[in-house]
Amino acid sequence: MLPFLSKIIAIDRIQIVGICQDTDKEKYTVLSLKKDKNELKIVNSATTETKNELLSIVDTKLPVILVVDGKGVLNKKIDFSNETDLAWQKNIDYNSIYHTSYKTDQALFISFCRKNIVEEWISYLQTAKIALIDFYIGNFPTVLLAEQINQTVILANETELEFENNLLIGFKKQLESQNKNYHLGDNTLSNYLLPLYAVGIQFFINTESISKSEFETNAGEEQIYKKIFSAIGITMLVGFLVALTASYFGIQYYSSKNAELNIQNVYSNKVYQQILELEKQKKDKEGIIRDVGLLSDKFLSFYSYELAASVPSSIALTDIDVYPVVKEVKNKEKVEIEAKTIIVKGVTVDEDDFNDWLRTIKKLEWLQKFEIEALKKDKRNNTQFTIAIWVK
Repeated sequence: MLPFLSKIIAIDRIQIVGICQDTDKEKYTVLSLKKDKNELKIVNSATTETKNELLSIVDTKLPVILVVDGKGVLNKKIDFSNETDLAWQKNIDYNSIYHTSYKTDQALFISFCRKNIVEEWISYLQTAKIALIDFYIGNFPTVLLAEQINQTVILANETELEFENNLLIGFKKQLESQNKNYHLGDNTLSNYLLPLYAVGIQFFINTESISKSEFETNAGEEQIYKKIFSAIGITMLVGFLVALTASYFGIQYYSSKNAELNIQNVYSNKVYQQILELEKQKKDKEGIIRDVGLLSDKFLSFYSYELAASVPSSIALTDIDVYPVVKEVKNKEKVEIEAKTIIVKGVTVDEDDFNDWLRTIKKLEWLQKFEIEALKKDKRNNTQFTIAIWVK
């Protein structure tokens, strides 16, 4: 029923809230947009440099999309022809980050950050009764405006996006902050408003080249329901005034309308229960993440990369198990993970190289200690080994 209702009463006005923080400065920008047929119009915009003033420039009556950039947000280009980049991509732990990505035929551009950075802002805005319906990371959606701007370099927030034939080929961080304006039709947008306007376009047209982490709430549906109930409330008020002067047939008509409204209330209660269940699942997942210590300042792929990069040619690693499972998990049994532990298995043909490698990994900054759990010769006189490593 919701898809049918969303076609009748759709979200046509949104606010984009841009968070651009750095170590020594911060900038908060709000852009209000309205979709009028096939045109996305700018209603107004506002900027502040303090977090306390941010809530005063946000309209709590409108749905909000959050865009986080700056401190804690990393940008990466993954070249599809580069084996190192592809290996890095395979080791991304999407369960510990939020991301927004832009894909071309040659590369993937990804902006990502730890989940807690976004979740702190979500909690801050929702506590202020702001209707948050989605979020984006970084400024790569700005590529949607490349053809309109038609420049080889576009400044988005504090990152220079580099284009060739209006196709994104690279980026670099600005060393010093600067303001630059761009003309889009009758509108003039600063480099801080540009990514917000692009996110508004992506929200309404949903291009396949841009992907992102899912927002694990039903906030968008809630906004549709609010508009539905607002429309119904106005209709009922008008209907009540008409009913005062109507005859018996009018009373019968509005009685049937009341029955329909009761059905909708029952449906909304079911949706509310689903929301409560999703919130419980979210808290359970957050608890699991905290228990296993995944909220460290290094991703799991970092340890695998560091170990693999240090291996000499005479050693072949057969298995790197980061944060291994303590025992086989049965149905409905809690997963127990051996936190801050890495099990490395492999084979070496040169014991001197093997000893040198052990001395090398012993010097790694993040390594607390390691222990050789198994060391034996195989039929080919090669040495098979198993090493347990503990992370600080």
